Amino acid sequence: MPSPLPPDWTDRLALDRAHLWHPFTQMKVHEADPPVPVIGGEGCDLLLANGERVLDGISSWWTCLHGHGHPRLVSALERQAAKLDHVMFAGFTHEPALELVTRLRPKLPANLTRAFFSDNGSTAVEVALKMAFQAQLQRGENGRARFGALRGGYHGDTLGAVGVGELENFMTGLFSPLLLACERLDVPEDPRRELQPDLSGWPERLEASRQQIRAFFTEHGARLAAFIAEPLIQCAGGMRMWPPECLQELRAQCDAHGVYLILDEVATGFGRTGTFLACEQAGVAPDLLCLSKGLTGGTLPLSMTWATEAIYSHFWGEPTSGRAFLHGHSYTANPTACAVACASLALFDEEPVLAQAQALNAAMTEAFTTLASHPAIRQARVLGTIGACRLVDPKTGRAHDPEARFGWRLHRRALDQGLLARPIGDCLYLLPPLSTPPARIAEAAETLLALLNG
Repeated sequence: MPSPLPPDWTDRLALDRAHLWHPFTQMKVHEADPPVPVIGGEGCDLLLANGERVLDGISSWWTCLHGHGHPRLVSALERQAAKLDHVMFAGFTHEPALELVTRLRPKLPANLTRAFFSDNGSTAVEVALKMAFQAQLQRGENGRARFGALRGGYHGDTLGAVGVGELENFMTGLFSPLLLACERLDVPEDPRRELQPDLSGWPERLEASRQQIRAFFTEHGARLAAFIAEPLIQCAGGMRMWPPECLQELRAQCDAHGVYLILDEVATGFGRTGTFLACEQAGVAPDLLCLSKGLTGGTLPLSMTWATEAIYSHFWGEPTSGRAFLHGHSYTANPTACAVACASLALFDEEPVLAQAQALNAAMTEAFTTLASHPAIRQARVLGTIGACRLVDPKTGRAHDPEARFGWRLHRRALDQGLLARPIGDCLYLLPPLSTPPARIAEAAETLLALLNG
């Protein structure tokens, strides 16, 4: 049983229940199962109000990169906030934004030269979609009013981002009358990522998928402004890992049909897949790149959409030309967030962050190999620092009834054992801060096994 909360939290939870509306939550659930009060963060742990520590096994929705409260990030925040907290970015510029571009650009594909700031992953995607559509218009392509995307994808919750996501995810289908036009493409999961793979017939399936991509572009390519994808892994789609060869084919077909390629590395960037960007593993450079989450190490909201010089050139003209990109946010390029992002990137240069990611990959592989032996686990797989598997009823081998909310109940039981693991449907995964000691991953696997046996 979890430790009791301090008395003062009784009134605070009543206040929460009376006025707050939590994300991705049916609020009625919190009448009997209130949200868990968190009072601090330290390294890879969250500190709860009842005095317990919890391993942040999902990096607080995949944002926390170097651990909570990293002194370098906190110091950068304090120094910059005292110097210049914020200034509008229209008509002004500042040192933290310039330093961030200087630090980040050498780590990106060389063709990406122009950076547009916004607030979060959804807005980074929204910016990319609008840029792609307007650039096509301004280069004379008037018939490109649709987008392409992978089936099962998720790119955020603004209406543009929802429009290129999977409409059956997160009850987004009800917004379909409001959404842009999108054609969706299936790609297979990559069995080579599985720890117990069945590779029989894989070359043939992979070639068939490449042919399907070519057929998709033959049918739809002339009407597409852009195609968007999360490279190598569809995170909110259930940690669905897909082949780099298919990403290479997407790049080739976008080139052949005059379609911009948008890569959404909001969740996959900054070492999560073992390389700084996931697209590096396929040798693919996008026309537009979306970054957020780990950009500031998870400390403050910030995002960037990077574009090629060719795309930027389509927006160049006199003020009366109507070619400007008229989009912005109140906190565009917030100096404090930019300064923290610079401190986070400095850690990549000055500390062995990617080496830590490799050690975490080895620990994740060992942990999910152990989990794979349990009859309630199927399709254990690992990509970089991300480990995932499918939860099934061990008696039937089939998925649990959604009404049983097995994943949610497992999440709450794991919290009582000091682990934050929040399954996506029947997908159980771990995606901890890159600074997590490998031994903590082994402990997490033992905890999960004990809960599955319980």
